[in-house]
Amino acid sequence: MIFENTVAKVESVITKLGIDVVDARTENPGQWNISKDKNIQLMLDVWEENGYYFFQVLSYVCPVGDENNAQFLKFLLQENHGFCETSFTIIDENVFLKYTTEADETLTEERILKSFTRIAYYNEMFREKLG
Repeated sequence: MIFENTVAKVESVITKLGIDVVDARTENPGQWNISKDKNIQLMLDVWEENGYYFFQVLSYVCPVGDENNAQFLKFLLQENHGFCETSFTIIDENVFLKYTTEADETLTEERILKSFTRIAYYNEMFREKLG
């Protein structure tokens, strides 16, 4: 029931943003892709793991590039310090912004919407800093 309730909340928020939820769905239940513009894509996911349910927003930022570039990795860590409920993560040699929380009764539509806007804002801000 938690999975279904969380999916309903996410789809309600997507719809309120004026996005067709059917177009946003992927082939996997509990997954959607939405975008602010061509540059900022959000991947949304609800899943169960070991009896717990989670909600996540991921947004691609840039490639890692030279993994030995300590300055760039230090920059990511310093940026993390200023984030609220968000962090950088690296997946397959790419930098993403990530918001993950437990999906329970405290996960409201308002928090879901805030996660969308927060990730999109941080992505935009970070891209400006990179120039």
